[in-house]
Amino acid sequence: MDGSTPPGYVTHGIFQSIRLISILLMEKDFYHEIQILEMSKMITVLDTYKKSDQSFLRMYNKSKVLNILRNQGSMSRVDLAGVSKLDKKTITNIVNDLFEENQIYVEHTSREGSGRPKEILSLNGDFCRCIGIDLGGTHISGVILDFAGKILAEENIETRSTLDKDVMLDMCDFVIKQLLKKTGLAISDINAMGLSIPGNADQSTGVVVYAENTPKWIGMPMKQIFEEKYNIPIYIEDCSRLMAMAELCYGKGRDCDNFIVIDLGHGIGCGIIVGRELFFGASGKAGEIGHTIVKVDGPLCTCGRNGCIESLASGWAISRMAKDVSDANENSILRKISKQGEEPNNQDVIIAAEMGDENCIRILREAGTYIGIGIANAVSFFNPAKIIIGGRLIRNNEILLNELVKTVKIKTLQQLYSEDLITVSEIGVFASAMGAATLCLNQYYN
Repeated sequence: MDGSTPPGYVTHGIFQSIRLISILLMEKDFYHEIQILEMSKMITVLDTYKKSDQSFLRMYNKSKVLNILRNQGSMSRVDLAGVSKLDKKTITNIVNDLFEENQIYVEHTSREGSGRPKEILSLNGDFCRCIGIDLGGTHISGVILDFAGKILAEENIETRSTLDKDVMLDMCDFVIKQLLKKTGLAISDINAMGLSIPGNADQSTGVVVYAENTPKWIGMPMKQIFEEKYNIPIYIEDCSRLMAMAELCYGKGRDCDNFIVIDLGHGIGCGIIVGRELFFGASGKAGEIGHTIVKVDGPLCTCGRNGCIESLASGWAISRMAKDVSDANENSILRKISKQGEEPNNQDVIIAAEMGDENCIRILREAGTYIGIGIANAVSFFNPAKIIIGGRLIRNNEILLNELVKTVKIKTLQQLYSEDLITVSEIGVFASAMGAATLCLNQYYN
């Protein structure tokens, strides 16, 4: 895997190759599927991975079985054979390998009638444990996941986007120590750590190259810093993509092949799932929905342009507008409930709006409208089966959410809209941290 490939993912080309081999070797009717592949790629794949290459097939089949248990839960060998479309002998060999490697165990046995009892197989959570850290603009959140995706611990602290690098690292270390304390684990018990950042890092070096809402992090060799400190593998990815990964594995995207996650927080981002794979774009920066322009003469954005959704509806934009309102209205509800001398935070605005502050209601409704316009455009571009709304800004924010949904319904092509198109994430504030830990777990599943 070269330096341009995001770690933890099967690239599109490799995915297609593996899929083709699977079709050729294990499916009876594969001709239609072959039509969607370029012949040059097919020839290369067949030259590289022949049927006689049993090691490759075994590796692929193990990955297939692990992912079935991961996505569908515990099942017997017979059920695994049915779902995977592998023959019983192959399943037996693969299961024996997974037992030997301690990746699965017998959860329990079941008996139907007078036949032999069935062993119900499950992933062994103790096989590995991974930490996921979400380094947000206004928070640091962390989780520990075991091999089965079970949350062993979680921790969250509030921060500021203006934190110096050293302070951020100290606070991050505090979160990690709290996670370990809650589980009774040591850092030596952790197999890898994933970092979720509001931006992009060079995948070959781990240096932060884009983080407009946390500018002090740009140029930071984050991968190197964390690997030297904790002596475990470190993986880094954009927070919105990791939120989408969490939804794919644990949330409302589990049964959906094509969907978009809208991440509403300090900034506004987007994770795109196509064919149950993350979509990165030509240069790895797909999903910047926050920087789509919805008001040509709108306010200046952090990206240097005017009228981006982020400049009108993000957490930082709402806080900025709320401060102006608070400063101009000494007797406002917002002024009374926010801390004197400090910029009102998003929760202050949400609470004030619910208490009847007309200016705060207007701010949230306008934000919902602009986000809704952006989502309607995304629906036209991608025609997703589902739009999942997540992020801290949406918590308890019915005014913004209702306006968002209403706008999407009005602005979306009728042929592309359905009443169940938009749904709200149920994972909560630890979604990106869970995605970061899952980024590590994927090393074992793929």
